Amino acid sequence: MGRARAKTKKAVTVLPTEATTTTAPPSLSSLLEKAQNLVAQYDYELATRFLQRILERSPTHVAAREMLGIVQLETGEIAAAKNVCGRNNCGYP
Repeated sequence: MGRARAKTKKAVTVLPTEATTTTAPPSLSSLLEKAQNLVAQYDYELATRFLQRILERSPTHVAAREMLGIVQLETGEIAAAKNVCGRNNCGYP
């Protein structure tokens, strides 16, 4: 018979939980850039989601409001586009 091995404790791997992992939300500029890329790819539905995320965090974000209005025009939502980017909503006098 061979020599008996000494018992050692196994290392315990701790997986990160929701409480221990905190990541900062993406910046508004990165969300806007992603939305611009999606518009260029004609993915208006996903672009709208990104623009809405921007507007949830910054309701007066001029570029996001303007782009959302353009997306709504492209998808035939004329009344919604007027509402989003009507006079004084997009920062124009």
